[in-house]
Amino acid sequence: MNILILTGQFGMGHVVAAQAIEQEILRQDPTASVVVVDIVERCAPQLRRLVYGCFDFTVNYCSGVYNILNRMAGHCSCSPMKRTMVQKVDQMLYDSQADLVISTLPLSSQYISAYKQTTGSSIPLYTYVTDIEAHNEWIAPETDCYFVGDESTRQQLLRRGISPERVVVSGIPVRQGFHPVPRPVDGPRELLVMGGGLGLIPHSDTLLSALVATPNLHVTVITGKNEALRRELQQAYPSFTVLGYTDRVAEYMAKADLLLTKAGGITTFEAIHAGTPLCLLRPFLMQEEANACYVEQHGFGTVLWQKGYEVETLLALLQNPEELADMRQRMAVSLRSLDLVTPLDYFWQSRRKTAC
Repeated sequence: MNILILTGQFGMGHVVAAQAIEQEILRQDPTASVVVVDIVERCAPQLRRLVYGCFDFTVNYCSGVYNILNRMAGHCSCSPMKRTMVQKVDQMLYDSQADLVISTLPLSSQYISAYKQTTGSSIPLYTYVTDIEAHNEWIAPETDCYFVGDESTRQQLLRRGISPERVVVSGIPVRQGFHPVPRPVDGPRELLVMGGGLGLIPHSDTLLSALVATPNLHVTVITGKNEALRRELQQAYPSFTVLGYTDRVAEYMAKADLLLTKAGGITTFEAIHAGTPLCLLRPFLMQEEANACYVEQHGFGTVLWQKGYEVETLLALLQNPEELADMRQRMAVSLRSLDLVTPLDYFWQSRRKTAC
């Protein structure tokens, strides 16, 4: 069976989700042929640096503009260069001989949907919504199944007219290796600080300076691909363990008593799978705000909404082992409620229904 997974580097969440789906498919069927493709790099390589550079700049320095553009995209069903991209998709599907297309990116879902409408193709398209908020940009009319993170996301899709049998509440996909381990009762508290794939840690000086003076606390900071930030923090806080990009996130998350991070969908669900309580930085992107509300409503962590009280809130949580234990328990209960249907399960179930 040939499976094509489409993604893009608009932040690392979409890419990590694609990797997690690939791992799950190969775990279930080692004989499957799975190819993960960056749709921008494959279909518009000459624009790759411009597109991703503009995205990174907007997220880093113009978050308000990013939110406005995101809302506009949610109200607009058009996709840029649709006719050209349909031709590119046709060639890509021919080259891959795909039996199934999985998308972790709204843009690629829109292009595959446009291809199916234009050509009459019946190739199955499954879309993984990588945040709790399923804004309109995720809705592609030719999507056969949506895999979503939470029942609230499912309800959003149903209100937009998606039929219930086309929505699976499977949680946002997480790579293998994220699972809870016993935390030591004694010894220093372990705080893990992550800034997401772009290494963004707003107001890091205030927070990290306070942590230096906190007794019985060890801090590990992962800055992602932000190498300049890694060097800066390593020099400023020699008592911390400061890392750049690493493939050992599961290991560091497993031994942390608390994770201080942005409210990204992937990171949130990695923490849930690892049983690591969350302290979320005040979100400044619209999809992260929905993720933060989800964490707070389900009791998986706390959100630093109030400016000026970040340090007090963080330290109070670190010093409350009973509350941290309750958060871990809530995470475990939530995982047990997820639907265990995988893309391959849904594919073969659909084939059997069609045959009948």
